[in-house]
Amino acid sequence: MNKIYGLILVFVVMLAVIGIVYADSTQDPGSQQDPIVTKSYVDSKYDDLKSYIDSKASTSSSNYDIVELKPGESITLYQGSEAIVRTDNTSTIVTSTDGVSDLTGGKDLKNNALIPANHLLLFPRSDGRGIKAKADTIIVVMGKYTKN
Repeated sequence: MNKIYGLILVFVVMLAVIGIVYADSTQDPGSQQDPIVTKSYVDSKYDDLKSYIDSKASTSSSNYDIVELKPGESITLYQGSEAIVRTDNTSTIVTSTDGVSDLTGGKDLKNNALIPANHLLLFPRSDGRGIKAKADTIIVVMGKYTKN
């Protein structure tokens, strides 16, 4: 029985020695490995990050343009552009096998498809896709486009 207590005592002493050695090898607060950070440092980094985010947000094109088309005129929209046709009597211009995404109607509009009024359209590529007016038309555009 004394041998068991002796082994337990040796084991506990070994654990204590390992704990002391490990605790001594940790980094000191304020050292290069474990720096102490002040409130002013955190505030300055926060301000830097906020300025960076604000600058990126202000450079993004989130403004809408109002485009007016006469009968026979068209606009070509580029990749990622969105359009809302405010009046009827317009159709899509599609130059490839894919169409224009009608996000409101949940369908793909093929070439010369009639665009319902007030539907949000997404133009996935810069490959000549656009909108052609059959009557006086008002289109709200977000993104890059050219009027033809």
